[in-house]
Amino acid sequence: MYRKHETGGAEGEKRKSFASELRDVRIARGLSLAELAARTHYSRAHLANVEHGRRAATAELAAACDNALEADGELLALIPRPRPGDPDAVTRPAQLPAAPGRFVGRGDQLSTLDRVAAQADRLSIATIHGPPGVGKTTLALHWAHREIDRFPDGQLFADLRGHSGNQVPASPSEVLEDFLISLGLTPADVPASEEKRAALFRTMTHNRRILVVLDNAVSSDQVRPLLPGAAGSTVLLTSRVMLTGLAVRAGATLLALAPFQADDSLRFLREVVGPRVDDEPEAARAVLDRCGHLPLAVAVAAERIAAHPIRLSELAEDLAEEHQRLAALAADGDADVRAVFSWSYRALPEAAARMFRLLGLHPGKEISVAAAAALADTQSEQALNILRALATCHLVEEAGRDRFWLHDLLRVYASEQALALDTPQDIEQAQVRELSWYLRTADEAGRALGPFRPPASDTSALDYAAAFTWCEQELADFPSVVGLALKTGHPGLACRISQALFSYFHLRKPWTIWNHTYHLGLEAAAKLGEPSLQADMLTGLGLVELGLGRPECGRDAFLRGLDLLENHDEASRSAWCHIGIGLAHADMEDFHLARSSLERGMVIHRAQNDQHAESVALVHLADLCREEQHTEDALRYAGRALSLCRSIDDRYGEGLSLYQIGMTHLAANRFEAAAQQLEGALSVQRAAHDDKGQADTLWALARTLIACGDSSGARTRLEEAASILEQRGDPAESAVRACIDNLESGRDS
Repeated sequence: MYRKHETGGAEGEKRKSFASELRDVRIARGLSLAELAARTHYSRAHLANVEHGRRAATAELAAACDNALEADGELLALIPRPRPGDPDAVTRPAQLPAAPGRFVGRGDQLSTLDRVAAQADRLSIATIHGPPGVGKTTLALHWAHREIDRFPDGQLFADLRGHSGNQVPASPSEVLEDFLISLGLTPADVPASEEKRAALFRTMTHNRRILVVLDNAVSSDQVRPLLPGAAGSTVLLTSRVMLTGLAVRAGATLLALAPFQADDSLRFLREVVGPRVDDEPEAARAVLDRCGHLPLAVAVAAERIAAHPIRLSELAEDLAEEHQRLAALAADGDADVRAVFSWSYRALPEAAARMFRLLGLHPGKEISVAAAAALADTQSEQALNILRALATCHLVEEAGRDRFWLHDLLRVYASEQALALDTPQDIEQAQVRELSWYLRTADEAGRALGPFRPPASDTSALDYAAAFTWCEQELADFPSVVGLALKTGHPGLACRISQALFSYFHLRKPWTIWNHTYHLGLEAAAKLGEPSLQADMLTGLGLVELGLGRPECGRDAFLRGLDLLENHDEASRSAWCHIGIGLAHADMEDFHLARSSLERGMVIHRAQNDQHAESVALVHLADLCREEQHTEDALRYAGRALSLCRSIDDRYGEGLSLYQIGMTHLAANRFEAAAQQLEGALSVQRAAHDDKGQADTLWALARTLIACGDSSGARTRLEEAASILEQRGDPAESAVRACIDNLESGRDS
């Protein structure tokens, strides 16, 4: 037995006696501070502060040290016990778990927490919410330890077990009992009812500056009884759900936490792994990208590399296969990414769980409410309600009005659950429903954006603006959608979706996505053995090659299409191939072959009474005549094209015809006429959302203004053109930038 401590003397002397006794007992037991910290789950730094009298010991800490050192309650006896309701006798709890060993980034969030805690005139409440594995607890504990001196009257901590595997969420009454005992009450002194416990908790924390950290909350109702009533105290919560009730009723600040920025991911990886990261920079980036920069996943990947003699490139390969990704990020306990996701998923009601699983089948990163409704075979209103419920618990995130997205790893987990719980027939039916929805909407958009737009009898059909907006929102996912149709054995859907997108692709000219989508469409058409469909895909791919400045490749694509149509009665498709061949020869400056092919295409289209197609051939013939300095022929062809386009309300063709007329006047040094026609073209192109046309016209206007001596106006037009081309990733940007440089240096551009 150790010598019992005398209980007389001032409180400071008692704390000093406890500190001396703790140090004596620890040394007698042969334990270092680090070993005692491991046994008690208090940090080494905190125990050192207690031993040196810089921190007061709580009854909870004394009990933990008693148990760890087998002191038979002698250490606990040195801690004074307050009388119930005596606020002056409240002890100073120090319950924070150890600070995270590594912490990077989160500067904006830390600043927000600083501002919240600085509100000394009222109780400060901040809720950190975000998806599983995003580092909410890490941020809370890092800030709490960093700012511990703000709270001289103590720090309380509770795991509310909101999403903790098979554990039941903690009741407010249970947590209040622990808090009251930590503040110095004996169990017998704790009231029985939750209401009285909450009232006593507010009394005992009155006029004190205390930090309360509530980790893993499940609802606002769980949290409200745990709020102290004192100004100057701070409550810091973490939750996978947005606790909007606390914001409304208690003025809480809601702080959303997202995955790491790429630079912070790399810093974290470098801190754990060391210089090996810089030896394999590309592999390091691949590992982090495949972890989706989710802090938990990044930490597991980093520890795996640090603990095992593997190269970063090996782990990058393990993570490359989506279906193996979560297995590669497996770890023990609450560091297992799949397990952490499962705690949120298992709490979902059935309708939300089914929607979450089906979202894992979606081929893109973002999904609209309408697409989700098609997947789940439900109405849009119901789909929206379910998606918002999933967003509340951060299994999906809102990406804008009626659009949502899943983190990559959550999408992998969702697809795992779908494969495990849904039948193959259910999965296929869901995918076909969504692909069919894409086809229907792409067809509507194609008709709205195409050269012929008669008033729709169907009030649900898309108008021009809605069609363009839909295509812009879905643009990044088009290759994935067509790829899914091909992969799942529906090549007909793959081809038809690709065909339906032609009007938008031709208008917007997103070269990379158009190229990828049409190559998949070509593969699907080959599977179907349909020459006409293959020719359509090759015509689109030929236009892409021309747009990317590869006329020989474009010519070859058009020739392949023509060969496929040789024994088929496909006059219109053949005419388009002839026009494409003519454009390719024009780009190669073989004007004789170019004119021959263009005229052949024009004659065929005229015979088919296809005014739109004829106008296209006429515009390109005008362009060719202008290159050959046949001004009057060029104006005649372009004028005929303009008349045809206006008669069929083809705004895209109208803008192109006006541009061609303006360019012809410019080539003939008729600058006033050129400017008038080009301004008209620009107005039409803006209304038609023809970005590429606008850029070309702005460039032409700049050249017209330079010829007229207006360098300032020309510079403005060139900057506008360069900005459009930069956003599109168009290779013509470099030529426009060169014009700007020439203008600045005084050279003739």
